[in-house]
Amino acid sequence: MKILVIGYGVSGKAAANFLRKKGHEVIAVDKKGGEGVLPDSADLSLDGFGQVILSPGVPQTHPLVIKAKAMGIEVIGEIELGCRHLKNRCFGITGSNGKTTTVTLTAHILNCAGKKARALGNVGDSVCSYLLNADPNEILILELSSFQLETLEAKILEAAIVLNITPNHLDRHRDMQEYVEAKARIQNCTKQETYVSSQILQEYGKYFSNAQCFEKDLALINDVSYIQLEMPSKQNVSAAYLLCKRCGVTDAEFLRGLSTYKKPSHRIEWVAEIDGVSYYNDSKSSNIHSVMHAIGRMEGDIVLIIGGVHKGSSYKAWIEPFRGKVRQIIAYGKAAPIMEYELAPYFPFVGVDRFADAVKLAKQMAKKQETVLLSPGCSSYDQFENYEQRGDEFKRLVREL
Repeated sequence: MKILVIGYGVSGKAAANFLRKKGHEVIAVDKKGGEGVLPDSADLSLDGFGQVILSPGVPQTHPLVIKAKAMGIEVIGEIELGCRHLKNRCFGITGSNGKTTTVTLTAHILNCAGKKARALGNVGDSVCSYLLNADPNEILILELSSFQLETLEAKILEAAIVLNITPNHLDRHRDMQEYVEAKARIQNCTKQETYVSSQILQEYGKYFSNAQCFEKDLALINDVSYIQLEMPSKQNVSAAYLLCKRCGVTDAEFLRGLSTYKKPSHRIEWVAEIDGVSYYNDSKSSNIHSVMHAIGRMEGDIVLIIGGVHKGSSYKAWIEPFRGKVRQIIAYGKAAPIMEYELAPYFPFVGVDRFADAVKLAKQMAKKQETVLLSPGCSSYDQFENYEQRGDEFKRLVREL
């Protein structure tokens, strides 16, 4: 079959490699072009194509997607392509915040308990990449974004967890309802139970009428200390506990695995202390509520670095949580003017163009016993390839100070 892959990033390349291994003819298009890749153009003829595969970053409104559907050509995402071929026991986790920590925590504890497990999807390898060297005996914990869930239909998940839903990706989704509906699609891919948080039941319960709450009042979880910034949150631990128990992990094995877990980088990550000022990298924070979470976990006055690409949500939700905690705001990049309009009346505010200038300015403005926190609240794609590159650059700049 002749198959078109739209978007030739990590997921797109993995899909193309998998399909070629299966003997299909693959044509790839990407807006950046590249060797062996056609320019992404609405004028591309789709005659002769039997299927179109989308990378997660490609929206349903893409001209070639609309054209393909009008021609009766099947359009699926890379995650759907991969899930159609998986033979493993699979669990799915989604949410606006905390997905990666929960997925990697669950996989880590399962492995510590002697059960082979792997984190996949929106973290680690893509599913199609995994299929090139799959181990059917591994338990797969899939991190699923709203972009991936838009096109996921395979009923592959033994159980699924939705951690939380707060405004996010409103530059991609038409409105909050469309975003919630994308998250709720995980239920269609689940063979057994879907579990959600109490926040979701209270605010979006009508979209999850058959779901159960995973947040239980259990002594084992209540007794864990969550004060340290390096620890995952109680919600992360509660979700991981539920999935690990389903896989036969004992309480003793769970606590042993939890005690050796290290959070992934770029999540309220301590970087250095310079002249009495602590520096934290929270580059993964790319939406309104993740910034509020980071601010809530900090002690003392904060010099906050925010900015990047605006994702459609108002920043006014920050005003009350920031009071008495954020002493100075430094905003950079494309979102800075919007942030200034909404926040400058309430907090000392400086806007700059370049990320590096924001870090240097924070060093000048921070006082002893204060914290410089990078928690951008925006996507990274104006000045960086991804949030990891943004966080790594922050750490490099801080260490240069």
